[in-house]
Amino acid sequence: MRKMIGHVEGADIFLIIALLIFLGVFIIAALYMSLMSKEQIAELANLPLETTSDQHDEE
Repeated sequence: MRKMIGHVEGADIFLIIALLIFLGVFIIAALYMSLMSKEQIAELANLPLETTSDQHDEE
């Protein structure tokens, strides 16, 4: 892979941009999660465990 990218003119700029986009996504996700309220976190944590009235009717 290094040999293929090494022959491309200006490839280093694309690699740096890709790294910055990758890090940016994770930084934004971390900020979003750190700013969430405790109620939102609890609601999302219990989401797979909750049953709806439709699921009770099927059982």
